[in-house]
Amino acid sequence: MSPTSMISHRLIFSKQDIRDYAEVSGDFNPIHLSEKDAKRMGFKACLVHGMLVMGRIGAVCRAQLGIEAFIKDYDIRFQAPVYVESPYELELEMEGHELSFHLYSKAGSSVIKGKTKINTSRMEDHHEW
Repeated sequence: MSPTSMISHRLIFSKQDIRDYAEVSGDFNPIHLSEKDAKRMGFKACLVHGMLVMGRIGAVCRAQLGIEAFIKDYDIRFQAPVYVESPYELELEMEGHELSFHLYSKAGSSVIKGKTKINTSRMEDHHEW
């Protein structure tokens, strides 16, 4: 991405993505895996794990920025649930070393809004770890 630019990327989280993430994370909360339980809790469908959403957003950011960049920190606000098998539009806007991101539902409502600081030095040369 150029120093000030905007891109858009479509995101969809499949049922298999959710099952795989549950296996890796150990988070088998029924609202992620059982539509019946999710609806009983007041949601319209199964919810995507918040950390899975953040990880996918981070992966898209990194892919757009290139291999030399890595994310230093996140500032994120979940404004609405992210549902399995629903399409979302992720908008990224880079200004200097700050990347803003905004996830919208198919209907255009805001779901997630946030920003991250980007470090463009090589990870193996970075000594803050």
